[in-house]
Amino acid sequence: MLRILRSIGKINRENPKLCSMLLAIIVLWIDFNTGTEIQFPLIYVVPVAMAAWQRQRILSYVMAMALPILRIGYDFPWHTKASLSIAAVNALVEISSMILYAYLAGRTAAQTGRLKKTVTTREVELEHLRAFARRTSATLQGRGLSPGMVEGVALICLPSDSELTAPATPIEEHDVANEIRRLDNALATAISEVDVMQRQFAGDLAPAECALLDVHVAMLNDVGFWNKCKRRVREDLINVEHVVAEEVRGMAAMLDGLKQGVMRERGADIRDIGRRVLQNVGNSGATTPNRLRSLPPNTILVAKELLPSDILELDYANLAALVTEFNSPASHVAILARARNIPAISDIEDATSLLATGDRLLVDAGQGTVTVAPNTSQTHLFSELRSRHAPQEPSAKKEACPVLESVTKDGVSIGLHANISRTDEARLILEYRMDGVGLFRSEFLFLDAEEPPGLDAQAAAYSAVAKALHPRPVVIRTADFGGDKIPRFMRARNDLALRAGKRGLAYSLAEKTMFRTQLRAILRAAQESDVRIMFPMVMSAAEMKEALQRVDEAVDADRLARRPPLGAMIETPSAVFDIQEIAKIADFLSIGTNDLSHFILATDRQSRGADGVLAFLHPCVLRATEQVVRAALKQGVGLTVCGEAAGNPAAACLLVGMGVRSLSLNPFQAASIRRVLRQLTLEDAECAVRAALDASSPAAVQEIVSSALSETTM
Repeated sequence: MLRILRSIGKINRENPKLCSMLLAIIVLWIDFNTGTEIQFPLIYVVPVAMAAWQRQRILSYVMAMALPILRIGYDFPWHTKASLSIAAVNALVEISSMILYAYLAGRTAAQTGRLKKTVTTREVELEHLRAFARRTSATLQGRGLSPGMVEGVALICLPSDSELTAPATPIEEHDVANEIRRLDNALATAISEVDVMQRQFAGDLAPAECALLDVHVAMLNDVGFWNKCKRRVREDLINVEHVVAEEVRGMAAMLDGLKQGVMRERGADIRDIGRRVLQNVGNSGATTPNRLRSLPPNTILVAKELLPSDILELDYANLAALVTEFNSPASHVAILARARNIPAISDIEDATSLLATGDRLLVDAGQGTVTVAPNTSQTHLFSELRSRHAPQEPSAKKEACPVLESVTKDGVSIGLHANISRTDEARLILEYRMDGVGLFRSEFLFLDAEEPPGLDAQAAAYSAVAKALHPRPVVIRTADFGGDKIPRFMRARNDLALRAGKRGLAYSLAEKTMFRTQLRAILRAAQESDVRIMFPMVMSAAEMKEALQRVDEAVDADRLARRPPLGAMIETPSAVFDIQEIAKIADFLSIGTNDLSHFILATDRQSRGADGVLAFLHPCVLRATEQVVRAALKQGVGLTVCGEAAGNPAAACLLVGMGVRSLSLNPFQAASIRRVLRQLTLEDAECAVRAALDASSPAAVQEIVSSALSETTM
């Protein structure tokens, strides 16, 4: 029978018009042979629908008109006094209905065809994107969750469609008790599983992992939430799987929408325990956890989102790194990854679509980059960087130990502050025992927004970071728009300031509206915490004075009690030339070594070969930096360095030798810089600087610093 149906299907695909006509003839033959006693006009819908669905539009309309006329003409009692006009009206009504049906069926078929074409096109486009990424050895940019550099093979991990879904099945009242009993049993089993996990890994679990399991036990024992599920089963008479899945999704969505980072991250936890409970109720079908327990060697796991229990069950012996689309630095997954010393990157949009299982990847979690199918030169450079940083990368055991002070070998204290881009990264400052935030890149609040964030939204974001880190200082850089940083809502605008090539502070002073709103938001946050304002791309003392005037106007307009310290970011040659005057009016200075180096050397910062640290080690850049340091020391204003150089041991050695006593860097680099500083004396650093300033090439500078650092470790 199956073979016959397949044969019919094949003939239908090859000759759709012929099959529709044959079906119409068969229907007519059946109707004519059954006589007038048995009538079923709806059977004529079948050939009409078949022709319409196969996009034989004209044929379907012809049959919609011809079949009713033939049927009524055959059945009409011509030799009686029956009314022909009534039969004609009936035929017209039937023809109209059949034509409408043919139209709707054809339209549905067309929409289905377009949908299939869209899906197919999307799949082809994704395959082209994957192929393009491999051919060009593309580098995908995300943000690091846990530091480390590894090479491995991608394994795409997509969640089962049934993990947090279940069909609604009506139940009878006498089934309610059984459904509630199933939920109670599932909860008891889930609690038992977590308890077994705690006892099984008692000796291996870090404090963060123990805390996670405690949170899950607390959620599983949340009587209020589970009683709500039981009440819905009783009142709605729906199966328990559907109720649990729906309530878990609703609770997770509510938590995801909260402003408080800690509470927002609990959305992943509720999804995690919901998945566990559903598996125990009987709505399993998710094989992901079992799959994660046994991984191929050197696996780089790529997922949309990993849930906390996933990372507890991973095959650590074969896991090289994690790459996800949605996890944040404050999530339990990120905390556990750092505790286990697993390199991890998130915020790579469409990673599970752009990458394919089997792709060879280079992961630099410190920089937040993933290189797809690297070429020979990329692999060589990556290996060189990894070997250079390998001795400095901390193990999980070392990070668990008390963090040593950031002082040189002879006791000179060096402040270590963090560069952050989002509010949820504030946790890293506490985790890595840093002294505060030296650079909060506030433009990241704007870049992906559909419209500029308002005063209240910005003030809430800045206050959240400041309160989380109180009493540590938080330096917020006003939005650095222009160049490659143009918000989504500005891309379609005809912005004269952007068209004129203005960047940083120059753009903000020309734009005025967003700048004023942002200043008011930062000032509001600064009334209760140690928040400071820093202006990007300052070009001159005159520009700095205008910015200070705008701040004073905002303070007066909102009748605020205090004006916070105001600083200038020195990252242009013109600012270096005017540094003496800028230092007289600014409360503090911060050197942005990345842009300063590339502007001085006339190199493209966005080019593939651009390296902020190597550019900084050019003697001309070092002399410009030293000029800024001397001006800050002369005027007695605070000075921080916040470019890539601050997180590089060689560059940090030279900066300390120049007189810099505060560095702002990626939190993941803090441990390695601490170790280098503790092996270095101030005299060693000053000697290295004197020699480097007299050097004639970057290679000579690198040799000088390498020699100085090697002597300190002997």
